[in-house]
Amino acid sequence: MAELHTLALKNYAFNDPSKYQEIEQRVNDQQPPFYRGLNAELHLSASTVVFRDDQLLMVKHPYLHQWLLPAGHVEYEEAPSTTALRELLEETGLTGVNPILVDINLINIPANPVKHESAHQHIDCRYWVQPTFQVAETAELSTRWVSRLMRQWSFNIILNY
Repeated sequence: MAELHTLALKNYAFNDPSKYQEIEQRVNDQQPPFYRGLNAELHLSASTVVFRDDQLLMVKHPYLHQWLLPAGHVEYEEAPSTTALRELLEETGLTGVNPILVDINLINIPANPVKHESAHQHIDCRYWVQPTFQVAETAELSTRWVSRLMRQWSFNIILNY
């Protein structure tokens, strides 16, 4: 929970101390661990924010059919920063370095009957990652580089960390 307190003190445009209090309360109300398969209501996940020039990397989610950040579940005894780099590689085929925690979110996930998962929440650790642009393998998901619509938001992440 030290990460929540550290982020709450940062001056990011999207920072909301009440959000971090809500996440902390959810964690305190649940029994750890927060891994898929071990906790039906609350899972730990990690996502990556990757820029190339003026564009943000997005992936097409296979179940939700929406363009989202590369992300996935934290595996048992895996650090969220490692998850962020692993998911970037698996979903996009790109490698990255130097993950920096820039936000933590509480995300509502709808039920997925295909995976036999009920509706639940993710505590998502969001990392800004420097891409190496070395394609390491074939991407699992469709990818798209989109124009950076929230330029100030991205600069706040980079400059205030």
